Amino acid sequence: MNKSITLASLVFFIMFSSGCAYFSGSPGEKPSDTSPKISTPPGQKQYWNNASLFGPVPNNLKKEGDKKCAMDGNGEAIGYHPRPKKYDGSYFSGPGYLCLMI
Repeated sequence: MNKSITLASLVFFIMFSSGCAYFSGSPGEKPSDTSPKISTPPGQKQYWNNASLFGPVPNNLKKEGDKKCAMDGNGEAIGYHPRPKKYDGSYFSGPGYLCLMI
């Protein structure tokens, strides 16, 4: 049980220190000047408000993005944004990834 609590805390920290959520749409050619925002409240499955605000995942961040997306299942990072917003409008401390769940 203690391992479950530790794992849950780790997942919570990672999910809320950088953005990772499911997609609705597809990423654009480059990250937009407008930040994507999580459109669902905490405690629910997280979705971005606009997938086209993301650009492609840089090669040097692909492994990190895939790892963060996989935390909610068997996911893959298909989009990247350097400055995404949380549901409350504040910024994540790290990048955001658009996840395709496979």
